[in-house]
Amino acid sequence: MIVQTLPFNNRAFTLVEVLVAMLILMVGLLGMLQVINLAIRTNLQNEVRDRAVAIAEDRMAREKSLPFDNITATGEKSISVPSHIRSGSVNYSVTLMVNSVGNSKQVDIGVRWQHRGENYEHVVSSLVTNPAAP
Repeated sequence: MIVQTLPFNNRAFTLVEVLVAMLILMVGLLGMLQVINLAIRTNLQNEVRDRAVAIAEDRMAREKSLPFDNITATGEKSISVPSHIRSGSVNYSVTLMVNSVGNSKQVDIGVRWQHRGENYEHVVSSLVTNPAAP
């Protein structure tokens, strides 16, 4: 009786090799999910900041469009501006301060907001000169 031995087949995967490959893929995918989560959080923070900048620029444009004598503020005037971003809302506090500087007025617009428990502020300043001054 002749017994033939079959050649060992190296083309198939063992269960251990499959489990190790799945483990490596899972670790890689979990790392990618953390990167995606960080990107979404940073993107939202940038949207909130961009909205604050737009509010400050809009308010400054309104102040500069007024006649020179109407640009006044005694002390600090503060208003609240609610804004909806994505599915949430952010409350911005807009502060106006005007200081006389000779024949000009310095207008400062400050926008404050809170995002994820941290306080942020953006300030826009401009010098408006009296066109009727000699």
